[in-house]
Amino acid sequence: MIKKLALFFLASCFIFNASIAVAYDDSEIILKLLIKKGLITENEVTQMRQEIAVEKAKAGAAEAPKTTEARVAVVEKDLLSKVGLDKISSRLKLKGRAAVGYFDSDERGSFNNGSFQVPEAKMHFTFLPDDINQVIMRLNLNNAVFNSVDYLYLDTNIMKLTPWEKGPFTLSSRIGEFKADIGEETWSNNMVEGILPSNSAANVGGYDEGLQFFGTIGRDRPLGWSFTAMNGNSGTGADTNWLKSLNVRMSYNLFDPLYVSASYYNSGNLGEQSSAISIGGISTPPAGAVKWVRQILEGDIRYDIKKGKVLNPPAYCDSLAYIKGAYGYFYDNAAPTAPGRGVLSREGTYGFVESLINITKKFYVAGRVSAVALSGVDNTAAFNNITCNLYERYSLGMGYRLSNATILKASYDINVEKKGAGGEDPKNNLLSAIIASQF
Repeated sequence: MIKKLALFFLASCFIFNASIAVAYDDSEIILKLLIKKGLITENEVTQMRQEIAVEKAKAGAAEAPKTTEARVAVVEKDLLSKVGLDKISSRLKLKGRAAVGYFDSDERGSFNNGSFQVPEAKMHFTFLPDDINQVIMRLNLNNAVFNSVDYLYLDTNIMKLTPWEKGPFTLSSRIGEFKADIGEETWSNNMVEGILPSNSAANVGGYDEGLQFFGTIGRDRPLGWSFTAMNGNSGTGADTNWLKSLNVRMSYNLFDPLYVSASYYNSGNLGEQSSAISIGGISTPPAGAVKWVRQILEGDIRYDIKKGKVLNPPAYCDSLAYIKGAYGYFYDNAAPTAPGRGVLSREGTYGFVESLINITKKFYVAGRVSAVALSGVDNTAAFNNITCNLYERYSLGMGYRLSNATILKASYDINVEKKGAGGEDPKNNLLSAIIASQF
């Protein structure tokens, strides 16, 4: 009896291994030989086949990963499933950008002793709760410290709630704190996405809380548009005035390489508060004003030579070259503190022309000429921390794309300030050398 049980055990092991390592026909031959020699009965064979099928199924289900990477993936999947992150991670997207480098300016500049800096660092989170909405949040980590949450808003694809989702137009909404849609530079005015480390002299833009509707009209060359209502005042929290700012923007490709856009902004009555939108770094009311309104009108144009597939961000453009420009007008209409007391409203213009030429796929040269000016020689303002009535910037530089995400950039900015009635032009030219990356 013991011998038979031993033979039965050995046969079971042999058959189990054979079912994995050899063909089905070989296993059947072995079984028939065992039955012929009287070592096992037909009933025992049937029972063994059933047990082998069960064990084989378990072995297949519990087969261990063959590589270290596979084992790590199994463990990660198991951990994510246990805490519910397997569902969240598929809906949470993370991206960011950063720039580090060396800056050296003349004696009146910000880096008169030469300085290593981390001037740009952002972390961008997008959460997709469903196929209609997305929540966006961006952390400002400039200079390697936490500064603020500069984006926090909800985007909704309204067309997916209608029967016309595949129609010739699109419509979405945005509510929360986000960037005002004024001009073109505002979407690349950072060291990573811009062609140069510096921006234009005016650098119009800012963040505010509000509600925006945006979309396109048409199929082949769609007309882009946005309409936005915002608080208008700087800072966070409740608005102090029921009048909201209004911002309208439209964009269109007149023909394939030629793109134009126009923007209009009206802040509404800001009282004595600063504007959420700055021009040349200025957002404060004119001196002595108890209420004021900022209005901005801007037009932009861009032409690509041998237009590529990647147009934005500009630093990653793969056209042979492009040239673009902007011209804007602003009017800060201020009321005096008391009847009979004078207060000067601000009125001025700004603009820039910039170009990028791709010498090779990796190496490019770029330049920009920009200015912001006040009307009237007696009017001055602290443009870019320099009190003047005309601020000009001449920028020339180059970039080398180490990869599709990382670029070496260098530039030299010549800053020229004129104070109207008199005063010397301060020495504040700037040399910049950075490495910028997005992920």
